[in-house]
Amino acid sequence: MKTLTTKISRTAITLILVLLAFIAIFRAWVYYTESPWTRDARFSADVVAIAPDVAGLITDVEVKDNQLVRKNQVLFTIDQPRYQKALEEADADVAYYQALASEKRREAGRRNQLGVQAMSREEIDQANNILQTVEHQLAKAQATRDLARLDLERTVIRAPADGWVTNLNVYSGEFITRGSTAVALVKKDSFYVMAYMEETKLEGVRPGYRAEITPLGSSRVIKGTVDSMAAGVTNASSSRDAKGMATVDSNLEWVRLAQRVPVRIRLDAQQGELWPAGTTATVIITGEKDRDTQQMTVFQKLAMRLREFG
Repeated sequence: MKTLTTKISRTAITLILVLLAFIAIFRAWVYYTESPWTRDARFSADVVAIAPDVAGLITDVEVKDNQLVRKNQVLFTIDQPRYQKALEEADADVAYYQALASEKRREAGRRNQLGVQAMSREEIDQANNILQTVEHQLAKAQATRDLARLDLERTVIRAPADGWVTNLNVYSGEFITRGSTAVALVKKDSFYVMAYMEETKLEGVRPGYRAEITPLGSSRVIKGTVDSMAAGVTNASSSRDAKGMATVDSNLEWVRLAQRVPVRIRLDAQQGELWPAGTTATVIITGEKDRDTQQMTVFQKLAMRLREFG
């Protein structure tokens, strides 16, 4: 009798363990296939490609690669003496045409005052036309001076925002051309996560849902909120023209995989600055904020009902 009871107990325990294992495997399978999560996520940030608006020799570089800079801080300077001389020449042209315009204005005024009794209409019209031509030349000289002043101001390259200088490729004595990218600035307080979610899991992704981000190689969990989801994507095998939309290619061309859709996640308190833009992470959408919002809505409705009855 004791042996039979022992066998039954062992069998029951075995069945319970098998059942628990089956439940655990089933829940893991459901989580893996249906829960909104992905390992294909990357830290991103707003990056400004800084290129000079003037050309010339670089005379001074005041920052180092990967340095944190403040807005309007000087990064480097380009050949100021050349542009200073150009401004002085433009100022001289303006002064010349101002003096000439003043002289022609007085001359035209005298002829207009004397009238046709003292001279011919042709001479009066000629004086007025010369004055108009000189005034146009003065306006052109003033515009040239303003452009020269603007060029001189832009010989000093400043940081457009707070951030980190990266990929610094400028050196003193080097000639730089107008419009060539010299350095990239990763803007501070602009970090976010771009998670590429499978289309089969988008039911659990909505703006306002909470998210947990785990950087690759780290056990730290960063909190965030779903900010937005791409309205359209394309891939290399798409036959339709979808210019300008995000392109997310499949890893395998011989099997049909679920299309991935970019989901932008806003980080809490800019915690992403601890990880460089471009590094990868795992993202899990928990939806906690959305449930809290729904509960608040229910409470608000209940309060409204109570006020109505009151």
